Amino acid sequence: MTSRKHVLFYTGAQSRTGGTERACADTANMLAASGEYRVEVISEYGPAESPYPLHKDIVHESLHPERSHLGALRGVLLFIRLLLMVMSKRPDVVVVVESIGFLPFLLPSYLCRRTRYICWEHFNATSDLGVARRDTARRLAARRADRVVVLSHEDREYWERLHPAARERLSVVPNLNPLEHVLGQRQASPAVEREASRATPHVAVAVGRLDPQKGFDLLLDAWAAIPAATREHWVLRIVGEGNCRTELQAQAEALGIAAQVQMPGQSSDIRLEYAAADLFVLSSRFEGFGLVLVEALSCGVPCVSFECPAGPREIIKHGVNGYLVRSGDVVLLTHQLGEVMADDAVLAKLRANVDYGLERFSRRTVEASWRGVLQELESPTLMRAI
Repeated sequence: MTSRKHVLFYTGAQSRTGGTERACADTANMLAASGEYRVEVISEYGPAESPYPLHKDIVHESLHPERSHLGALRGVLLFIRLLLMVMSKRPDVVVVVESIGFLPFLLPSYLCRRTRYICWEHFNATSDLGVARRDTARRLAARRADRVVVLSHEDREYWERLHPAARERLSVVPNLNPLEHVLGQRQASPAVEREASRATPHVAVAVGRLDPQKGFDLLLDAWAAIPAATREHWVLRIVGEGNCRTELQAQAEALGIAAQVQMPGQSSDIRLEYAAADLFVLSSRFEGFGLVLVEALSCGVPCVSFECPAGPREIIKHGVNGYLVRSGDVVLLTHQLGEVMADDAVLAKLRANVDYGLERFSRRTVEASWRGVLQELESPTLMRAI
């Protein structure tokens, strides 16, 4: 019997609640459940806990469980510790979750050549999130990683332009749909279509951290500019928490729309928010992928989204399951939201097509892609650029 391949996921802090941590848990669970891989998750810092349950066979450890961040420890000591970890555990594959984490794998990538290294990008290559060393890590990964996995074809194009050394070792694997079971239930037992004339208000929902990246300030500006006769039949729910709450609440007050804007905080079951919504809005300035769009569509909710880098263009088919608006254009967002909100027939047409393309994010499709990436690493002809 062939021994199982040992795959080690290395992440910043799996104890955080975020899209990256959810994707790490979902992908690690998928590989562990197949029975073909022995899976470990190593957190760089924070407790060895995960808000997204891990498969019973997955070992989860933390290098610095008592710390909420590393600070200066990201220096020489971390480089050495990771080298010793790879030498001791001897994994077949290390999946570095987030490109910035590839920096401390410089020594292992040179000295532990039996192990293969995957850089798994969770943001798009045009954004460094204000951390200069992220681009340094990407340049390193472009030359030292055996494979760079990105979430969209759009981001692959960014990598090819910005980091051409990685061109031959780029793979596109979208995030797994965490609400695929909801999609399956809805398709198996379709509910009676919601009546367009049902009692108002209708609900437009947006989901994400309350920080500048998510562009909720732009969304509030757009919402305030929608004709009052249209807005009076709707409420806007911004679901999430973050350090911009006070500013966003003040902005809503200043715009005179506070009575129509709800900010309930972080949801313990986001499905309930989608179930109560008629429309989903993504106003982000940039994304790594835009998994919330997949979640909303899976729950039967059509979307209006900025076509920000990167991801929305590969999830939303304009005029079919939603609408795309030029990134950052508040005037166009206002117009598109107003058009959908004012016409129940338009909303019903979009709702009828929410399943469009969701198979691309199914477990079957994503697992086949990950298996392909891992199998390619076993090729004896694989060459690492030096």
